[in-house]
Amino acid sequence: MSAKQPASLGAAAVRPIHEPVRLNWGRLTSISFLLVALGVIGVVFGLASGHAQRVWSSWLVNWLYFTGIAEGGVVCSAAFYLTQARWAGTTQYRLAEAWWRFLPLAFVLFLGVFIGRNQLFPWIAHPNPKQAMWLNVPFFFARDYLALAIVTLVASWFISASSSREAEEWHSRPETIEMPPKAVRRLAPTIGILFAVVWTLFAFDLISSLSPRWHSTLFGWWYFAGVFWSNIVAMAFTAVLLRHRLPEGNVLDRGKVRHDLGKMIFAFSIFWMYLSFAQYIVIWYGDIPSETFFIIARCWHHPWMFLSWMAPFLMWVVPFFTFLGVKPKKTPIILGTVALLGLIGVWDLNYILVVPSLSPNKLPLGWIELCVTAGFLGAFLLCATPGLKLLANVAAADATGGER
Repeated sequence: MSAKQPASLGAAAVRPIHEPVRLNWGRLTSISFLLVALGVIGVVFGLASGHAQRVWSSWLVNWLYFTGIAEGGVVCSAAFYLTQARWAGTTQYRLAEAWWRFLPLAFVLFLGVFIGRNQLFPWIAHPNPKQAMWLNVPFFFARDYLALAIVTLVASWFISASSSREAEEWHSRPETIEMPPKAVRRLAPTIGILFAVVWTLFAFDLISSLSPRWHSTLFGWWYFAGVFWSNIVAMAFTAVLLRHRLPEGNVLDRGKVRHDLGKMIFAFSIFWMYLSFAQYIVIWYGDIPSETFFIIARCWHHPWMFLSWMAPFLMWVVPFFTFLGVKPKKTPIILGTVALLGLIGVWDLNYILVVPSLSPNKLPLGWIELCVTAGFLGAFLLCATPGLKLLANVAAADATGGER
């Protein structure tokens, strides 16, 4: 190494890796294709057996879930740049950006929501003249597709700027107060603003409009806070899974890095719960039927009560009481378990937001939902594999120990 080249994570990420990381990526790819095949089978047999609404409602749940993790990662990376966060060098950026390649596929998969529109959106068969200007099929899908296209395009520009040599060199100098590269500085705020606007739009269009009589002005803000948190737990879970598969001393194996991920889970879990309470207290205090029925049907009626209370338990109660201390955040098994439960909680949250509007008295949770979820998971992993490979190489490139 040249004397002028900094012995840091950023420099390590730029230089060639002479000893490639030995991970069985082919095995992951095979499993992913198997999951996709299972998903295709579930969709085909579900439609053939007359369960179209279950197929498309599960499709919408998983589209929201996996697209949210992918977009949330791009926003998390942008937030790192905006706050000049370099506590894990290039690794933290590659960890946040690992899923972004799912966004172009999400653009294609959104076609499933269009195909199943008559099974999903009651305002198509029973239009409300007062809402017709906003809730009509051409304008509805045009604006959502346009929003998704803009988000995907800007995300690709941002990832390109974040992957530049200039950006990686900036990652490697945490001791300086130098600003990030100009291209990143221009795109990062745009990413954050687009995220807030687009996911508020998705919250109202793809969730709230399933119950056209219900409305909540805070719903969009509350929903995209949960979407952002879903990527944080995905980052933590991935870090725990990869740490012991990489060379000793890799960045993901450092207690300080796990501690930082745990603090992010803890902090944004509290923020999400704060918004949950802020939304609920207004609805409860107003006691207006057009607002309360959405909450009552989910939280106080069977068969939805258990699943509805499970979401805040996994997304707030478990992280809050587990991560009050420092040691649990640094302990891999605890961090990984809390992150996995958080991922399950976010999926459950999307499920109870979507499905009860379409099936208020029956819990459709069986082989169709399992197969569709498996298919989306397989597609998500296939898209994420290149990002995970890059993450593994970057994290292993600085296998010098560091602070444990």
